[in-house]
Amino acid sequence: MSSNIGPEAKAAYEKYLEASSLEEKIERLERFISLVPKHKATENIVALNKTKLAKLRKQLEERKKKSAVKVVSPFSIKKEGLQIIILSDYHVPGVGKTSLLNYLTGAAEEKIGRFNSLPEIGIYDYKGIRFQIVDMPSLMEGASRGKGNGKEILAQVRACDLICICIDLSRDIDIQMNLILNELENADITINKSPPPIDIEKTGSNNIQVLFLTKESRAHIELSEKIKKIVSETGIQNCIVKIYGDFNLAAIYETLNPSLVYKKAIIIATKGDLPHTEQNFERLKNNYSNMFPIIIGSSIEKKVFPDNFGSIILQFLNKIKIYTMDADGISDKPLLLDKGAKVKDAAIKIHRTFVDNFEFATIIREDAKQTKKRVGLDYKLEDNDKLEIHTY
Repeated sequence: MSSNIGPEAKAAYEKYLEASSLEEKIERLERFISLVPKHKATENIVALNKTKLAKLRKQLEERKKKSAVKVVSPFSIKKEGLQIIILSDYHVPGVGKTSLLNYLTGAAEEKIGRFNSLPEIGIYDYKGIRFQIVDMPSLMEGASRGKGNGKEILAQVRACDLICICIDLSRDIDIQMNLILNELENADITINKSPPPIDIEKTGSNNIQVLFLTKESRAHIELSEKIKKIVSETGIQNCIVKIYGDFNLAAIYETLNPSLVYKKAIIIATKGDLPHTEQNFERLKNNYSNMFPIIIGSSIEKKVFPDNFGSIILQFLNKIKIYTMDADGISDKPLLLDKGAKVKDAAIKIHRTFVDNFEFATIIREDAKQTKKRVGLDYKLEDNDKLEIHTY
């Protein structure tokens, strides 16, 4: 164990090694990770032990599943449209999540100002696109360990399209942000970061092979033996590690962590109408804009909120709107596709038979040099295209 971690963290690791039960191992390893100083020299130690922790948690969940009677949780919410989950830290009075939900959807007027122990759900309609807004109960410290239904809340967060963190500008912003970010990190939820450009493919033989497949990755070819050692430490003896871009050793650990998910997140600052909140909003932007490209100031009391909120979200999530056409005209409700999608992607989303029986497609694109054109399955779509698919 590295000398960079400090005596307190070393002692915590020794206690982890002495643990006998699965629950005790998880608790002690969590404490060890929390005590390790976070800097360049310890990032590999932290990443390795987070991978160990994820495996222990998975073992515990599998054990619980085998012994538990299946019950549908009120925190397990079926998606309808794009799902946005609103999160905040626990505090009395609250940060105004329910007021925000009601402002956007009109779904929670009777719940404003009350503590809500269960999710509240509303539908925000923006130009025919349905956003399912879920106001989750506030996160308490220790939520990732199960406090205050935290595990159930965070399990749903792992499945959503966008996390919306609400920060009360009348309170200390760092306390709120630190609690929420720590609980997300402890639940293996990574914010506003792309997955590493690495694939690890298990094989039946040939030991561990490392392939550097791009110019950026080959700049780190000297790390090959270290990568093999990291992979073998997790119990994998035969695999091919394919690296497609720039990376560091911590990215190898990330790829090896089966529980890690990558989520987009924004911040909405609330209660901007209260006195002396302007300074806190500037601090919020200065301290967190590197991690959060979108930070919105708001006052529901004064109805200060972006009218084009739906458009902001679609752009942030890299979604485009495609309007289908047929003999009856143009659909009011667009298809949502990822930026860079092709005609084939739209056809599959409508029905697989549109691909199997595809003849050609007609695209209408306003303001283009050629407004209407006939295209094939590989034609790249753009936002607000009108699309008609012709089949045999």
